[in-house]
Amino acid sequence: MDELESEIRTDYRTGYYSVIVPGREHRPVELEMEDEGAKNLKDCPFERDTVDRKNLEIMHVNEPWTSMVIRNKFPELNGSTPLEYGKGFFSYISGYGYNEVLIETPDHFEKFEDMDIKKSLEWINTLIEREEDLYSRNYIKHVMVFKNYGASGGASIGHSHTQIIAWPETLGIQELELQKMRDYRKENNTCLYEDAVKKESERILFETDSVAAIAPYGSRFAGESMILPKRHVNYLMELNEQEKEDLVEGLKTIIRTNVKMFGRQSYNFVIHESKTEEEYHMHIEIYPRLSNLAGIELGQSVFVNTTVPEEYAKKFRETKLSV
Repeated sequence: MDELESEIRTDYRTGYYSVIVPGREHRPVELEMEDEGAKNLKDCPFERDTVDRKNLEIMHVNEPWTSMVIRNKFPELNGSTPLEYGKGFFSYISGYGYNEVLIETPDHFEKFEDMDIKKSLEWINTLIEREEDLYSRNYIKHVMVFKNYGASGGASIGHSHTQIIAWPETLGIQELELQKMRDYRKENNTCLYEDAVKKESERILFETDSVAAIAPYGSRFAGESMILPKRHVNYLMELNEQEKEDLVEGLKTIIRTNVKMFGRQSYNFVIHESKTEEEYHMHIEIYPRLSNLAGIELGQSVFVNTTVPEEYAKKFRETKLSV
């Protein structure tokens, strides 16, 4: 792409448009050291001695605990709410569902990307156990796993944790992705994401025998990436042991490399998956919070990306060698 030209790309995952604007990729360094929240230990509710085990604990791993799952004290959804649907002009779904929090470590200062492989596998296996339980509940059709890190990432607590929400419907981006996958399969008789691994050679960050990490062609956000199993797998439970290891190690590599490139920034990652839809190809999307949504994104659902995905991928590959 010419350095002076912008380009409107279609994100093959969702159909959203992204305006790729070259020549502004250095602006994100203004956010260097944006997140310092994990330094604040005062009044943290996720410490070994402060977590409300009596009222909130769902499960824990090891004694003394090395991971713990608790009910979210301030849930968006509630399992005691009757599931109801309202149709017509003012349609709605009642707030039925479940919110849980996985406290990944008792160490307030341990960051997700610094966990060793044993701890990382404990994390993903705990998620699988919770997903299986939640999918067994009445009316649950989709379980969403995500991490908010830092103030700009929406985290209100600095202690490293992962959130789990069980929904009565597949909504939003996942619904759009699923339709794209179905349409692509119908037209090409192949999987959209398996083909992405083959076609995205210019934007491959790294790959192993079992997983690939990509800066997608139509990335909506600066520094956005995704990591996915090469084999068609629709949710975490289906991963084999090598895929689990490569996936968690690859996810941590992306976060560490982004820190090396951009400084300590807030970020989010989301596990996109579906137990109920075999067509779905699971993947994890990672979003460094290098800029804020503005009028174009909020008013038109068109995303302005100031970092060309090819340039991000090139710099990532160069930087990864030194991490």
